[in-house]
Amino acid sequence: MTRVDQQPVVFVGDAGFTVLGILEDVQRQPELLNALIIPEGTAREMYGLESPTTVQIDTEIGAASLISAQAPIAVSPDDPDAVQVQAPLEPDEVRAGVEEDVNALFLMLGGVSLLVGAIGIANVTLVSVLERIGEIGLRRALGAGRRHIAYQFLLESTGVGLFGGVIGASAGVLVVVTVSALRTWTPVMDPRIALAAPVLGALVGLLAGLYPALRASRMAPVHSLRAGATG
Repeated sequence: MTRVDQQPVVFVGDAGFTVLGILEDVQRQPELLNALIIPEGTAREMYGLESPTTVQIDTEIGAASLISAQAPIAVSPDDPDAVQVQAPLEPDEVRAGVEEDVNALFLMLGGVSLLVGAIGIANVTLVSVLERIGEIGLRRALGAGRRHIAYQFLLESTGVGLFGGVIGASAGVLVVVTVSALRTWTPVMDPRIALAAPVLGALVGLLAGLYPALRASRMAPVHSLRAGATG
């Protein structure tokens, strides 16, 4: 039944009720889907209703706080304190909470990505050290000190991290601009974040290359030349 112009009647037991309207939306209270709403006076007379326990008030966006302050007086003028009001959060508060949760999630994902990137750079640098043992031994034999070997691999790992930070920052800016253009939004970005990404990448690369660089610097020249010649 979707029309009430013919005044259809619904029976509850032996009592008939004329249908005056049909609820258009029950998303807030799904239990009303199969419910029958009758006047309060009729409910008192026929079913002994003492008093309603719950009153739902629909408000415009942003008016919930004002209505929640006025509702107890309107519902129970004699004793407003007897009415308990549960008002939804203001849109600004909800938006701020969602934004904080999303930022925290992205920070966690960013931390995991940095950790994975650091492990990857460390592995690549360590493999590079093992593959260049002969080169390391030759440089040591020609007078290069341990610090020179360490600086070389630290510079390489830092460069890899810096390059990865530049690519990541560029990809992030491109994604933000693309999504904003598709949604007809105005992209708002802090330039400090885009500038800090390459610096953070270089720092991660530097820390990730510490162990491989120290291991390369501790290789003895004779053993390195012998291992390089054998390899």
